[in-house]
Amino acid sequence: MTRAGAWPDRALPARVATIVLGAPLVLAAVWAGGGALLAVVLVLVGAALVEYARLAHAAGLRPAGAVLGGGVAFPLLAAWGLWAHAGTLVVALLVAAAATGVWPARRAAALAHAGAAVLGAVYVGMLFAHLVLARAAYGPGPVLWLLAVVWAGDVAAYLVGVRWGRRRLAPALSPGKSVEGLVAHLTGAAVVAAATSGIVGWPATTGAVTGLLVASAGVVGDLWESAMKRSAGVKDTGAWLPGHGGVLDRFDAVLVGIPVGYYLLGWLR
Repeated sequence: MTRAGAWPDRALPARVATIVLGAPLVLAAVWAGGGALLAVVLVLVGAALVEYARLAHAAGLRPAGAVLGGGVAFPLLAAWGLWAHAGTLVVALLVAAAATGVWPARRAAALAHAGAAVLGAVYVGMLFAHLVLARAAYGPGPVLWLLAVVWAGDVAAYLVGVRWGRRRLAPALSPGKSVEGLVAHLTGAAVVAAATSGIVGWPATTGAVTGLLVASAGVVGDLWESAMKRSAGVKDTGAWLPGHGGVLDRFDAVLVGIPVGYYLLGWLR
């Protein structure tokens, strides 16, 4: 959903290099599943939690590190077949956040600090865990299909937005996102989903509709991450990925799109 002027985009070489080096690692981990996928997801969760903590601090919030760190347990529950206890973990995080809220250093803004801690653990840990859940439930093909749909939307939005983006989509959140990029995002995702819907055993129409829903969820994830950055007054969540920023910058659409795709696959297959 990028909005800009004309080519060339100076960040493009770094973006391409990061994708060329990083995407095969993620795809290979999804294909392998098991410990390989869990290891990659845990690394992503750890980096994303660090980024989230920095965002929170920049916004004047002090989420308890012990509560935020609890987000790492969600992928472990998913990998060990204990996802039924995810609700128990959420309750434990809420109780822990409430306990830290009575500390003198956090008492004055207990609601904000505790809420930021629980949100971070769930937003990062619980949503990323759906990559592990989807791989265990459906195998590598459908998960790769979901990633292809999300990333196709991202690529289409970037290419169209950089070259032809003129009308701002949400200037209060991110001046770089355009209406033209949004249309390209949804269209690109739907087309790719329809063309490859045989991977999940669906007709093209079902694939297109599902792809549209997954891409729409990804847009929400993208805008939400932009809103967090705007509230914190930062441009990128990190610098781990040249040309992209941080893990949250690169996986903002995946974080929301994959869980939505996971449940759609369960309901429609």
